[in-house]
Amino acid sequence: MESELVNEILNSLAPVSALQPVHLKRNKSLVLDDTVIDDKTRDLFVNGFQEESQYATMTTEKLATRFTQGLQMFDYESLTDVGHLAHWKASSFKPGNPIENALDDNPDTLWQSDGSQPHQVDVYFSKRMSIVLLALYFSLLTDESYTPRFVSIYVGHSPMDAIFYKSIEVRNVNGWVALSFEDSRPSDRLLKCQFIRLVFPINHENGKDTHLRGIKLFTPSRKLATETIGLIQCFGNGSKLMTGCSLR
Repeated sequence: MESELVNEILNSLAPVSALQPVHLKRNKSLVLDDTVIDDKTRDLFVNGFQEESQYATMTTEKLATRFTQGLQMFDYESLTDVGHLAHWKASSFKPGNPIENALDDNPDTLWQSDGSQPHQVDVYFSKRMSIVLLALYFSLLTDESYTPRFVSIYVGHSPMDAIFYKSIEVRNVNGWVALSFEDSRPSDRLLKCQFIRLVFPINHENGKDTHLRGIKLFTPSRKLATETIGLIQCFGNGSKLMTGCSLR
């Protein structure tokens, strides 16, 4: 009787007929292959698309040039590199190959993990940041079985509350990949967080240790923010041009 009474009470509060099945929305894995020309992924590849025939004649020197050219193609007028403001911690590293090597803008140095999978890199900021771009350099030709096949991204305020954001499948990439966050905050395309974790669970060819040659984190340029504030002050708060605008 007690069970029937409880069911009646619950049904009166939330009728079974009104309940709808719950469908969990899962972000699909972002597939990266710079040999497949696709307008939807064009902005991801900083170095542009490449034909497989071009990779057949690719040398170590040419790959190093792609690394450097990719760095030069980032829009430093509208972006501020904030990687140096963070504390970087890798789950492990081979002696002589610490995580700092992935931050030095040198294609010949790298982070190499040293231990069992999954490997991970944690990024700690002292305050909440507005990340507008996360850039990663991959080179399947150079690193072969050390190249990560999948990368999972977690974000939050700390490791304790970090939640899964996105998974990346690296099929065939030899250059810089620029990840933006329009799927996080469509209004401003920012990733608001204080902590980022990159997890590398699987490598190409079942490799055990992971290589990472380059990683960049950018926020919107302070210069542009200052110019915007100056523009508002120039027109004044009561200006009709500014009354319809709001700043976050």
